[in-house]
Amino acid sequence: MKYFILICFLSIHCSGFSYRTDDKTISKISTNEVSKNEAFLTSFMEGNQLYLNIPNQMLGKPVLFVRYDQTPTYKHLQVIWSLNKDKVLLKVQSINSTAGIIIPLKPKLDLMENILAIFPVEKKIDNSKSQCINITKLVLNQRIEWTPGFKENLVPEISLLLGTKDLDNEVIIKTNRGMVVNQSKLSIPVYFGFCALKEHMKARQYDYRMGFFNEVINGIPYGINNRIANINRWRLEKKYKDQNLSVPISPIEFILSPEIPNKWRPYIKAGIEEWLPAFESAGFKNAIVVKEVDSLKDWQAHSINTSVVHWGKQKYFRGSEDENFGGTVSKVVDFRTGEMLKCDIHLNASRENYEDRYFIRAAPLDKRARKFPFPDELIGEMYQCLAAHEAGHAFGIMDGNYGEYSYPLDKINERNWLEKMGFTPSIMNYSRPNNIAQPEDSIPPSLLIQKVGPTDLYNIKWAYLEFPIGTSPEEENAELESIIRLQDSISWYRYNYRRNEVIGPAMTDEVVETNDPINSTKMALKNIKRVIEILPQVSQDQKDNARLERLYKKTLELWYRHMRHVVSLIGGYEIHYKSINQEGSIYTPIKLEQQKEAIEFLIFNAFNPPEWLVHPEFIYRINYSTYPDKMLEYQQNLLFELLRPQRMKRLEYLENSLGNKRVTQKLLLNLQVGLFKELNENHRIVNPRRQELQSTYIDKLIWIVKQERQNVYAENKSHDYTDYSKGIFMEHLLALKKDIEKTVKRNKVNSSLGHWELCLIKINELL
Repeated sequence: MKYFILICFLSIHCSGFSYRTDDKTISKISTNEVSKNEAFLTSFMEGNQLYLNIPNQMLGKPVLFVRYDQTPTYKHLQVIWSLNKDKVLLKVQSINSTAGIIIPLKPKLDLMENILAIFPVEKKIDNSKSQCINITKLVLNQRIEWTPGFKENLVPEISLLLGTKDLDNEVIIKTNRGMVVNQSKLSIPVYFGFCALKEHMKARQYDYRMGFFNEVINGIPYGINNRIANINRWRLEKKYKDQNLSVPISPIEFILSPEIPNKWRPYIKAGIEEWLPAFESAGFKNAIVVKEVDSLKDWQAHSINTSVVHWGKQKYFRGSEDENFGGTVSKVVDFRTGEMLKCDIHLNASRENYEDRYFIRAAPLDKRARKFPFPDELIGEMYQCLAAHEAGHAFGIMDGNYGEYSYPLDKINERNWLEKMGFTPSIMNYSRPNNIAQPEDSIPPSLLIQKVGPTDLYNIKWAYLEFPIGTSPEEENAELESIIRLQDSISWYRYNYRRNEVIGPAMTDEVVETNDPINSTKMALKNIKRVIEILPQVSQDQKDNARLERLYKKTLELWYRHMRHVVSLIGGYEIHYKSINQEGSIYTPIKLEQQKEAIEFLIFNAFNPPEWLVHPEFIYRINYSTYPDKMLEYQQNLLFELLRPQRMKRLEYLENSLGNKRVTQKLLLNLQVGLFKELNENHRIVNPRRQELQSTYIDKLIWIVKQERQNVYAENKSHDYTDYSKGIFMEHLLALKKDIEKTVKRNKVNSSLGHWELCLIKINELL
């Protein structure tokens, strides 16, 4: 009989039950789950309440607290659980980075921890060595500052606890969290996770000469300063340490979401696997595994141990179907070492956007792009390119400008070069399809789309190279430095940090950057003209003009991008980041002859664009007004770009520090003479667009001269013009006034007389 009673007791104890003591109901999860996760937290629900069991051995140990929501940025905090009498405290910590610096809770706050939440310990049913707490309010109602300044407007009445799941060293909680989004009350799916942190991974220290993500403070990654930090990378360790090329102990694994249409999966898989040779350069064979699955449970998708390639849904919703282009990644990183724990890839590009972007660049070079819709094979190649780019982020590489302004122009139409090197050094560049090659070059269409390039292999080698056991830190640093120093002789290995100020042709986007921006732009213009000519043809089957108008608008934008690339030469520099013990300057000025040539090119092409672009034959069929005038908008933007205060300061530096006397005056004089060339041509009529452009120039110079001094602190004066620049602009306004007066006096019957008189009124008001 006693054995029967014992068996019954064990049966009840193991199967899970509710036990009430002191008006508190505590549910125990099955011993099977406890044994699987006995060293970590476990969870269970009773009614609409969520409980967490915290083993005493987990008290004081760092745990990752993660939030997965509808935004592309996963939030996470490093926390600890601690016991204070009959209460359990959840504390967020400052992080001791192995780079040798503490990452603070908040910038400039020397506080090692802060209390995030306090929970009373619930009554126990036995003497187990754990603490049981109710965390329902934490995941449903508590406002948590995940990142500095993070806020959400909660609506508790539509918040709902949906479930919890214990995995290996991980607890995942599913909720619908009520909040106000875009002035509407919505119940948004939000997942929370508590994850165990492994032992420290061996880190790689950040170097500003390489384009890798690192620890983030206040949302801003370190830029061109060699701060103390670790780069973001995966824990890759050789299984066979004695082999130069070894499989890793744990490869980087991605799961393709079942939402991805079957026809695109091989391309997306191929895009990620383009990086396999890059990891081989670092000594790892089969470092990446991409899996296809028929189903994927939410618990698995939101596990710290699962990285998913998602198929964005926005493109299927009305109003967003033609707006989404590109993708992004969502990362969870152990900031102690920079170890990448989870990285989801989100592919959001719509087919229509891909077709438009490829058409305006490559239609003259790829006959598949001359009829809509494009064949699936071509769209698949574009998705492969997108997947490869986003995978680069997943491996730790930032967006940037890698080796731009370095490839020889004559190589861009050479097949052997393109097969080996590509037309841009890195898949991480925003170069887009190749529109520099010409139809007569007969370049295979597969070589018109970006691929993982030589600079990508170079970056992965530096970041993931594993050193043999016994290698000293000094030897490791010397080897890593020798890899970086390859940039001294191989210019396409160089990295430029993305920032608001474009200080040279190696920092522009949306075009193929060669070492000859002017002539490469001339070649691109030939293809743009060919695109304009076939625009009506690809729109004939449409019931309206929407496609024609959209493609024409995007073609004008591409033209603007190319002109902006030429603008970057003026006051521009070649850039080569260096350490203090490397010879030579970081910034080398573009040759003055090339800057002068750029001004002349812009005067002829940007400020006097060809008729085939401004007034193509089809324009009169679809327009009834000069509004909106996109060409004028782009011309004015280019003019403002040329006259930016940052550019003026760079030109001033060329004069006063590098000995190029009066270079600013000469370049501005060439610009002004070109903008007002009608003044030197008798009876020349100024067309309406040029009238507005000339007036814009005068307005801008007057505004600059009249700009009042507001800042005295040097760091706050980036948008202020110096008195030196103001003096030069005033000098040019006075010269322009004399030229206009001569023209008015000489040509009293000029049909543009009113325009010139208005220009004089503007200048005279300043004087």
